[in-house]
Amino acid sequence: MDVRSGTDFATKTSDFDLAVRQVENWIVQRMFEDISLTDVFTELSQKIDRTLFPLVRSHVTMRQMHPFIDHTDHTWNRTGELLTNSRPRTQVAEPNWTQSPLFYMIENVIDEYRCDLTSDEVVRRFPIFTEFKAIGGTDYLAILTPFGNQETAIKQQDGIISSWLTDRNGGFTDREIRALKRLVKLFHATARIFKREQTLQDVLSAYLGPVAARQVMEGKNQRGDGDVIQAVIWICDLRGSSALADQMEMAEYLTLVNQFFESMAEAVMAEGGEVLKFMGDGFLAIFPTSDRAGIADAAQRALKAARDGAASLARHPSEASKLQFGVGIHHGDVMFGNIGATERLDFSVIGPAVNMASRLQDLTKTLDASLLVSSAIADHLPIDWRRFPQQSVPGLKDPIDAFTPA
Repeated sequence: MDVRSGTDFATKTSDFDLAVRQVENWIVQRMFEDISLTDVFTELSQKIDRTLFPLVRSHVTMRQMHPFIDHTDHTWNRTGELLTNSRPRTQVAEPNWTQSPLFYMIENVIDEYRCDLTSDEVVRRFPIFTEFKAIGGTDYLAILTPFGNQETAIKQQDGIISSWLTDRNGGFTDREIRALKRLVKLFHATARIFKREQTLQDVLSAYLGPVAARQVMEGKNQRGDGDVIQAVIWICDLRGSSALADQMEMAEYLTLVNQFFESMAEAVMAEGGEVLKFMGDGFLAIFPTSDRAGIADAAQRALKAARDGAASLARHPSEASKLQFGVGIHHGDVMFGNIGATERLDFSVIGPAVNMASRLQDLTKTLDASLLVSSAIADHLPIDWRRFPQQSVPGLKDPIDAFTPA
């Protein structure tokens, strides 16, 4: 009997080995499914605690190959409490991490670390051991698995580390330790598969945008793959960037441009727009429309994004608040898909409607307006517009109408 009343475990070696193999087979099966690593870890911890040996707590942490997230960790407790946390890359490491046994293992490249929590001297090593002892913890085992070449993996912190805590009197038995190591090895292999797939999705989303990334993940990865869709096209460009680049140090200029993108692009994404491409000191975004009824809504969100982005930029506590820009907005049919050379592709939009939005953005310079829209946008938004005289632009046979909010 376990410390928990009413819980029976396999005591015969044959029964115990069979129970371990059943859990191993379950892990292998999960490898071939669409998995949530936190769900698999939670289920694995429950299976161990219910069928193999007492487990009061388990924890897993893994660094993410993500532009914004440093690492994600997940904690399971027998009480049912689940804690999942992702730490941003810009956040300073907290003392509860730098003073933890897991950090100690990583810093000293220790693959396995077992601690007897019935020893007061051992408990004093790390603050969290006091918490473990308070919930009845008696024996602690942590296992670090680097992914790939160990030297490179340790340098890049590419791997996974998990810890396991029992509250049984006497701690883990030798048989249980051997079984736990077998199960952890399989789970860590599952984690590596998950991480590689998640990294692909995260990187594609960060560099292509969520919608384009989903298209590529679903198989539209050949040149010419794509669809003709209707969308509001949103093109923005920074003014006077050449002069700024000439006057400023490169690092300082890069920071300024990123602050500009931060204000404008995040305003677009907040309104449901898809940022497709950063082009030098400008960027291209779309607000897809499924039917004519959706044009007014997408146009309204695109206009709000331009206004909110301008307001955010003006409030920026740096020289970025003085930056000037131009935005061109149009609606029409675009080809949304793969374009490029045979071995170097991009997932973007092309077509006359994109050219029109680009021309409107160019006209913001000569018409002294930060925002210009076409009649395809103005006709769907019942606000006061200032209409400019028709403008002749290079590459277009007929002059175009341009509007800016009055």
